[in-house]
Amino acid sequence: MTPTVDGPPARPASVQLYDALVDAGVDLLVGLPGTQTLPLDRTVAARDEIRYVMARHETAIPHVAWGHYEAGGGVAATLTVPGPGDTNAMHGLKNALDDRVPLIHVAATPDPDDRGKAPIHEIEPDTYDYVVKENVSVDRPTEFHRKVHSAIESALAPPRGPVRLGVARPLLDAEFRSPGIVDTPSTSVFDGDAEYRTAAAALAGADRPVVYLGLGARRSGGPSAIRALVERLDAPVVTSYKAKGLFPEDDPRWLGVTGSHLPAGGKRALAAADVVLALGTRFDGVTTADWSLPMGETLIHVTRDTSRIDVAYDADVAIAASVAEAVDAIGDELGDAARPDSAWDGAAVADRVRAEYEARLDERRLFDDDPPVATAGVLRTLREALPREAVVATDIGGFRLWAKQVFESYEPGTYVTAGSWAGMGVGLPAALGAKLATPDRPVVALTGDGSLMMCLQELHTAAANDLNVVTVVLNNADYGVISKSPDIDRYADGHRFGWASPDFGAIAEGFDCRGTTVRTLGDLSTAVSDALGRDDGPELIDVRVDPDEPTAAAAADYDSELEF
Repeated sequence: MTPTVDGPPARPASVQLYDALVDAGVDLLVGLPGTQTLPLDRTVAARDEIRYVMARHETAIPHVAWGHYEAGGGVAATLTVPGPGDTNAMHGLKNALDDRVPLIHVAATPDPDDRGKAPIHEIEPDTYDYVVKENVSVDRPTEFHRKVHSAIESALAPPRGPVRLGVARPLLDAEFRSPGIVDTPSTSVFDGDAEYRTAAAALAGADRPVVYLGLGARRSGGPSAIRALVERLDAPVVTSYKAKGLFPEDDPRWLGVTGSHLPAGGKRALAAADVVLALGTRFDGVTTADWSLPMGETLIHVTRDTSRIDVAYDADVAIAASVAEAVDAIGDELGDAARPDSAWDGAAVADRVRAEYEARLDERRLFDDDPPVATAGVLRTLREALPREAVVATDIGGFRLWAKQVFESYEPGTYVTAGSWAGMGVGLPAALGAKLATPDRPVVALTGDGSLMMCLQELHTAAANDLNVVTVVLNNADYGVISKSPDIDRYADGHRFGWASPDFGAIAEGFDCRGTTVRTLGDLSTAVSDALGRDDGPELIDVRVDPDEPTAAAAADYDSELEF
């Protein structure tokens, strides 16, 4: 007689995995169907707790999930076949890892019994170790439940990041029971009373403080507390690429986004600072112009990631904590301390820097409406045409560097952009994810002709899913960042890496989107307004820009006359 076994009934692994994702709050799965993933594909199609969006290329899959999270949506899952699907997705997984974006990436891996025999799509599982926070392989029913839930918990635990869950294909079809889960509480090991007192004392006595906001400040939440501390210190504010939008850029204390394109006056302000409070940044090469930006006389570095302390810049005070914890603790330590009478006026400092920068751009006629128009003018026109709450997702290219300074952002989640990974092809799929996260807001994909060519097929995804995204293409028929590199004469004899651009408007219409081409700022303003007034499908606006315009870095490299 077979004994009775108490507990839940046996269920397909694909159903158990789906339920685990639902329990974790996942409401979006982005993928492409494949023979190995069919058990989970069928489960997703049969249920309605998770929306399924089918991309047109595996490279775009994690970009859509990344954009969804960055625009304020929840954690998404992604699904590809092993081998080619996984490796195509590696670009987006690494981008999510660098940007601390959690997602659960599922791949159906080959049968363990076939490994080493060259089954279809076989590749060594450790191939993905360096592009995800954790790479988990699941081969047996006895480890399935524990590893699936451990992987999800890892993705959601600070510092967040993508986790790859490679599930053996035969296991997805198998049926077995699942045990209960025991929660493991997390603990904090940082006791920073002394560091907080030292940081507060330095800030209380600072004549020329600057606040530097990084990705950790954005991830930690509490923008109002950060702004209150900035006001308390009356400090000008710089942000990294990833923190753009965290601090409202129409605030008079906003100085600019760090990088090679930071206005020359902003670099002078950083050099003159007696204390820089850096909140949640790892000081990567892109946002520090390869570590050439000055960081004041005294550096207070707040980061949860202790591996980044004293790596790029030596910290005088290192605080290993979340930005939210540190801001509250520093504020408490400051108490009612008065600012020194000799302290600078943060708003006045930032205003002088921005005014000098704007004057230099005006001198170069970068806001003129005569074709071919300049990128700075396009971005300024776009900002004026879009409502304040619009979400913009940028791709990678010279236009993005300009956007750091001349396209203002006002709140978290409205400016979606990659960090130091900076791989092309992210803009349009990220905008699709942002639209899924914020269906009631206008969403714009800001891209260049070169970057759009790497994800152009996702216009079809937009049309198929009725995602009313406006794609603005700054088209200079060139890989402008390369063609304008200081090394171009040395390595390429002045050769430009350009082409005759395709008719993007016609291509868009072939994908069942609207397409138009404009050559003046006035026509761009009209086209954007018309696009925002419609609500019946995606649209592409091809803007022809001057291929001979200066780079953002070159335009910011002038002899500043400011003294602080």
